Amino acid sequence: MHEPTTRQHVSRARLLLLLGSVMTTPAAFAESSPRFAGPLLSPAPPLPVGMLNIEPYLINSQLRGVYDGQGDRHDASGPDGWYLAVPVQYGLHERVTVAASFNASYNRDGDQTRAFDIGDTTLSALIGLYKGDGPNRPTLTLAVRQSIATGHHDRLEERPISVASGTGVGATSFGLHGQAYFVDGHLRLRASTLWRTPGANAGVRGQSAFGTPSGFDGRVRMGAAMTSLLAAEYSLSRTWVLAGELLHERESESSLHGTQPAAAGRDEFHRRDPSSWRFSVVPAVQYHWNDNVALVAGAQVSLAGRNSSAVFVPQVAVNMVW
Repeated sequence: MHEPTTRQHVSRARLLLLLGSVMTTPAAFAESSPRFAGPLLSPAPPLPVGMLNIEPYLINSQLRGVYDGQGDRHDASGPDGWYLAVPVQYGLHERVTVAASFNASYNRDGDQTRAFDIGDTTLSALIGLYKGDGPNRPTLTLAVRQSIATGHHDRLEERPISVASGTGVGATSFGLHGQAYFVDGHLRLRASTLWRTPGANAGVRGQSAFGTPSGFDGRVRMGAAMTSLLAAEYSLSRTWVLAGELLHERESESSLHGTQPAAAGRDEFHRRDPSSWRFSVVPAVQYHWNDNVALVAGAQVSLAGRNSSAVFVPQVAVNMVW
């Protein structure tokens, strides 16, 4: 896998997942109840009507290796990437929350040149399908998400650095998210799956996120993708919470076709990138200043994969509700 594609794979997952965690609202439980800010990645149920949640993330993506087609890991390195993601959610209706995630990057290329760039945007709707009573308070939520290509994915030779900040692809995804409480409310569990529909495509010109050279003119077509999460949060006190997630990312094969410069004019180019998967753990800790503001810090650590990158992604977020 070309490094630009590998590095962008981390960014695509982040765009889909960082609409995330919503704090337990002070109106929902008694003052003595545990506080939860949510894990770093797992989505939450719809917000109460009129509630606003903003959770800016600062993310450092580090390439540590590459998993080949047999799943063997090989050491690799490259310039790390810095990303800023700002998910915003608003409780529009008792069962409907609307959300958007705005993204930016501050990356460097092989020449050590750094530049700030706007990334892709994600719009979402969270629809509550079920909300139970009792000590477990189970919920089931349907998510509909649309990514919008607001970042730069091609013609990178015309930009300050040759690192893409987006994919150029506007993709639609559907998800199901479940949540429940245990151990007298001190343990909160979440399960989530998000499916990206196949067939999303975009034009590609020149140097791009997909490893194409200057002068290339063609189109990329993405396959389906599935992101699955299991998460747990345990309240040690009203101030401190331990959190952890298991993350599995799977992507079907994609295709790239077009023409590129050659000695005798232009040559046809066709490439099929194989399907890939990656399994990671995401430990984190939460510190709650009060019922409305919390700090969440942790890291994604990949443990296994195939045709994908081995990454270490430390990140910190501030979860705020009004």
